[in-house]
Amino acid sequence: MRDRRLLGLLLAAGIGTTGIAASQEPPEAQVAAAARSYDAGDYESAAAGYRWLLAAPEDFDRAALHYNLGNAEYRNGRLGYAMLHWERSLAIRPGDPDARANVALARAVLDRRLTDAAAAGDPDTFLLELLRSMQGFHVWLRQTPPSRFAGLLGAFVLLAGACWTFLTIRRGRRGLLLAVLGLSLAAITASGILLRLRLTASPVAVVVQPGAALRSGPGHSFPQLAALPEGFYLELDGEGGAAQDGFRRVVAAGIVGYADGESVVPVEER
Repeated sequence: MRDRRLLGLLLAAGIGTTGIAASQEPPEAQVAAAARSYDAGDYESAAAGYRWLLAAPEDFDRAALHYNLGNAEYRNGRLGYAMLHWERSLAIRPGDPDARANVALARAVLDRRLTDAAAAGDPDTFLLELLRSMQGFHVWLRQTPPSRFAGLLGAFVLLAGACWTFLTIRRGRRGLLLAVLGLSLAAITASGILLRLRLTASPVAVVVQPGAALRSGPGHSFPQLAALPEGFYLELDGEGGAAQDGFRRVVAAGIVGYADGESVVPVEER
């Protein structure tokens, strides 16, 4: 993990060592203070400073702040919050290789935890296996830049065209015309599918607290369906997953449930 990829930029922008201290210092002096805290191993102070800057009215590089806050949270042992802020960084700067690498590292940690849970006979293992298999696609869909979608579409079109031409070229001009029409239809279909996937992908939230309860209804009195591991992705159902009594409506492996709004946080900032 590259912990301070953007240190030069941050030093130029300026974070306080705590939320209170940061509010008493000029913004230009605060990023450097957070970087020093990080270097000294005081990750709690660094995280507090980055959070303060993200809430400040000044126009800082939010992708950089989320990235560095994710690094500090990872060092603090809060894997869910680390994933959340790396994802928010990617939402601003899609395809960033460093943030993507950190997300991949965190997912590997989650996979090891899930394997250990299965070996220990965790009753939620089956659901968690489904979640793991499904979240990989959501991660790929969210993090793939539009230019890469265009490249995938181009490769699909070339492959479809080559196959169609091979089958019809022997029929002369009529075959070539059919090949062109078929190729156009394939391109239109593929474009529609990719665009639909891109535009209709459900909003995603990250589980930020270990053992967050997935319940059958919006309240602590409802039965628990599963205990969700820290760092997992869930789809938000309906209007941003909003629900009554501070619970969010979420979808986990096709199961609609409710999770405490403090334990499941949307990637999209509001």
